[in-house]
Amino acid sequence: MSTPSFERLFSPRAIAIIGASGDLTRISGQPIQALVNSGYKGPVHLVNPRYSELHGRKCYPNAAAIGEPVDLAVIAVPAAGVPAAVRDCGAAKIPFAIILTAGFRESGDEGRALEAELAKACRESGVRAIGPNCQGALSTDSRMWCVFGSVAEETGLARGPVSCAFQSGGFGYAVVNLAEVQGVGFRTVVSTGNETDITMPELLSAMLDDPGTELAFGYMEGTPEGRMLLDLGRKSLEMAKPVLIWKGAQTEIGTKAAASHTANLTGNYDLFRAAFRQSGLIETQDVEEIVDFAKVASQKRWPKGRSIGVLSISGGSGVVFADRAAKEGLTLPPFAPETFKALRAIIPSFGAADNPADTTAAVINQPELFTSTLDIVLADPGIDQLSLLLASLPGKGAYNCAVAIAAAAAKTDKPVQVVWSGRKAKSEEAWKVFTDNGIPFLPTPARGAKAAATLARFAEDRRRLVGRKAPAFAMPAGLQLPDGGVTLSEVESKGVLKAFGVGVTSEILVPVGADVAAAAKGLEGPFAVKIVSRDIAHKTEAGGVKLKVAAADLAKAASKVIANGRAYKPDASIDGVLVSEMASGLEALIGVVNDESFGPCVTFGLGGVLTEVLKDVTFRIAPFDIETARDMIGELRGAKLFDGYRGQPAADKEALASMLVEVSRMAAALGPRLKEMDINPVFVGPVGKGCRAADALVVLKDG
Repeated sequence: MSTPSFERLFSPRAIAIIGASGDLTRISGQPIQALVNSGYKGPVHLVNPRYSELHGRKCYPNAAAIGEPVDLAVIAVPAAGVPAAVRDCGAAKIPFAIILTAGFRESGDEGRALEAELAKACRESGVRAIGPNCQGALSTDSRMWCVFGSVAEETGLARGPVSCAFQSGGFGYAVVNLAEVQGVGFRTVVSTGNETDITMPELLSAMLDDPGTELAFGYMEGTPEGRMLLDLGRKSLEMAKPVLIWKGAQTEIGTKAAASHTANLTGNYDLFRAAFRQSGLIETQDVEEIVDFAKVASQKRWPKGRSIGVLSISGGSGVVFADRAAKEGLTLPPFAPETFKALRAIIPSFGAADNPADTTAAVINQPELFTSTLDIVLADPGIDQLSLLLASLPGKGAYNCAVAIAAAAAKTDKPVQVVWSGRKAKSEEAWKVFTDNGIPFLPTPARGAKAAATLARFAEDRRRLVGRKAPAFAMPAGLQLPDGGVTLSEVESKGVLKAFGVGVTSEILVPVGADVAAAAKGLEGPFAVKIVSRDIAHKTEAGGVKLKVAAADLAKAASKVIANGRAYKPDASIDGVLVSEMASGLEALIGVVNDESFGPCVTFGLGGVLTEVLKDVTFRIAPFDIETARDMIGELRGAKLFDGYRGQPAADKEALASMLVEVSRMAAALGPRLKEMDINPVFVGPVGKGCRAADALVVLKDG
């Protein structure tokens, strides 16, 4: 994912405040005071034609009048004047702007028209803009503090390697405050607002390019640039810089709230989750998850697998950790025999030497023994990371543990974390040892297990997803699609499938009035007989389908479905009937939707009644490779059905995965012409027998 350099946005050499106010408590005045309080070293130029001087500084009538290079403008003028202010910045060769002003598309039709004008002004002037309707941005490194609200007074925000962006200024800065209190330091923080120009994915990508950023986080309600999230995730994995996304507007009521908030395109939550899984982005749901993962990821150590070793001074905390770890996908394998034997020789008889091990508090009183237990477990080849559960151990005991843990961690490349709720006032020395040596410590076993599992998943995604390439796609030679928006008949729809190499049932179209039995002689019964008409998309509802029809009954079945179709829709144009061989196997469904944010997306799930009852489906953004298709099959709750059950043979999962890939290529090739596609049912035969689409519906859009 290639993004332009945002260095001068994050580290401006000079800043202009457009619409500067004489009242430092107003939105257009607060950034002036914040820049003073934060210690920003560059020039701050005030622009307002109503004044010649403000706050002891010269005030200019417009940006061009400044006459000196400026990298960033903060625009805080009434909404109607924002497009002109952006053009003024362009004329003054100011490359970046932060637009604090609200009153655009979030406010209705008039605001949408004004925002369209603003977008045009950005394009034509060359100014890259954050906002509008945002709370501003800050950098703890450059001391750029172009914000308003409570964060304008938080100029002592702790420095650190975390950069973040969020579509809600008030909520986002609240998250930052909560995270900082729990030990997270920040580098660049941006409220993005309506994202008329610079979007969330683009901004997070630029943050990854920043050498001082080690982890990025975004709160988003939606984006029209959904596919950029895929590029962002891949970039994150390649650079080993995790990106966490908190997706708001997951429910219908949340979506409605977002529409009146930042007016961002919220999209289908299932598709966002699919994009996260497909690209390696990490979904998060609360502040503590961000805090905890930021701490464990700060070691920059990536576990080689999902196993974890646990040493605890409290048996109960080990149980809680194990429960949560299992739910999150970690494994606590038995220690290797030599590990168990060595631990058994050290741990008191009333403790436990298996994983999770209960060392008891007795070992803590003998620091050399505690150090030995750490070294023994870290040397176990079956353990990928280590968690130490110290309960609320205070004082000298906590200090001894901290020294031992720091020494052991320095000798390994495995992640080491501590779960400890000791009070800082009683354990200042232990806190200092942990902090100085980069040993993350979290307050509860459940939070520790969750963070360790997220770390393992990120490392696994790096191994699994880096290097995956989406397949090439193109329209097949000779495939002709009808003009305009139209729902294709089953025969036409299957014709599109076959052109892309998707297998369908053996069948023949028999025109109205033709000899059905004679036409079907080359097929093997029993048969499915279905009406063929663009005007009757839902054939079953129209009585236009007969199944398991014997050869002798073909003519009668054909007459019946045609009669039913005419009764259902008298003005329908009927091409004839489709006579198909009956397929068998495990039923699945494959669908395609063309989403506003992500474009063509593939849906996959179990077919038949299971679709309605279980809603067991998964999604991916098209196109994708065979490994991704295999992931989709394995994600279903009913995935074991494909391995055979109650005497049924295992299904041909490889053929099904190949079909999913071909459908994804087809969806990508059809692109904007495709509105939706439904392939249901797909019959998956036994291993080696392949799979076939028994029915299909393709809906095209105009264009």
